[in-house]
Amino acid sequence: MVAVGAGVRSALIVDMGWKETAVTSVYEYREVKSSRTVRGGRSLHDALYKLLHALIPSAGDDESEDRAVSFEECEEILCRLMWCRPSAFKSSQRQSTQLDTVEEQDESEGESNQPSGIAEVPLRSTNPPSTIHIPFNKLADVCDDTFFDPSADRTTFDDHELPLHLLVYQHLLQLPLDVRAVCMSRIIFTGGCSNILGVKERIVDEVTSIVERRGWEPVFGKGVEALRNGRRAQRKASLQRSSISSVGTSESGGDDSDGLRSESGTTDSQEDQVEAKILRNRPIRPQVQGQLRAIHSLGAWAGASLMCQLKIPALATIDRELWLQQGANGASRPCDVDFKNQQRQSMGTIRGSGGHHTNWTLGVWGAL
Repeated sequence: MVAVGAGVRSALIVDMGWKETAVTSVYEYREVKSSRTVRGGRSLHDALYKLLHALIPSAGDDESEDRAVSFEECEEILCRLMWCRPSAFKSSQRQSTQLDTVEEQDESEGESNQPSGIAEVPLRSTNPPSTIHIPFNKLADVCDDTFFDPSADRTTFDDHELPLHLLVYQHLLQLPLDVRAVCMSRIIFTGGCSNILGVKERIVDEVTSIVERRGWEPVFGKGVEALRNGRRAQRKASLQRSSISSVGTSESGGDDSDGLRSESGTTDSQEDQVEAKILRNRPIRPQVQGQLRAIHSLGAWAGASLMCQLKIPALATIDRELWLQQGANGASRPCDVDFKNQQRQSMGTIRGSGGHHTNWTLGVWGAL
């Protein structure tokens, strides 16, 4: 339903829910694969509660109820103040693009993507009520440790506790090639935790960095990296040789180029007319695939509402009297119905009352 709400037939749906995060691939309205991890809103809520409890004045290690933050206040802080840091891969790309600028800038005034402010939050559920100061950096640390856990090695995770970017990458890696090419260009984020500031962009950037570093190879390690680097070096050397040879051939064949240009010009004009006619009669709309892209969806409820308005053709039509006499054996398929005979009967004197249909339909559930 989320894919229908986005107006697409195929998509990769990342549902960041309360108990878990589920990644589901849908191809032509059919579910292909589903994988999940325990990293969800509940884990983020528990980590935020521990942070708030540590910041309460004179709390210490005491876990008494009079100093505990209520669930509602903790959830409100999560919805209002929680944010996610941008990916290191994107920040490195931004720095590489900024090296080409020639404007004079003060080195001490470097751009900081991370806010260094402190939020002053009043708590009413504590006894007595108090006010705490929450650094924004600590909120980002809570989000990073819950959803991404960058400090841990990827080999330490079980299948049910993978970080979100690794879960999305592993899910795409296990899909067939054609399904992956279509689904990776239609990533849809849904669920309550997807509304956290910057988390969707962070997931897409992390998956992009993994793809550029490893590609779509299921095997990884030092040996594989060395082999991949060797292939890249050989490819660069072959490209350099081909460029040098192409320059030499272009210089040697410069005399014959004038005669060929006139002939190629006439043939191009003829071919352009034919291609233009074909494109005019049959416009080709290339399908976006093979690149990571996130799209927006109206949600599952909007998709279900659109599906309810569709007119589904009936597989079999059942007359009421035949149903009472013979049951399902009295059904007739649309191809077996003589529509001309029905029209003749409807034009006669013995005609049924207008707007009253005596036939029933099995719809998509009819398997006769």
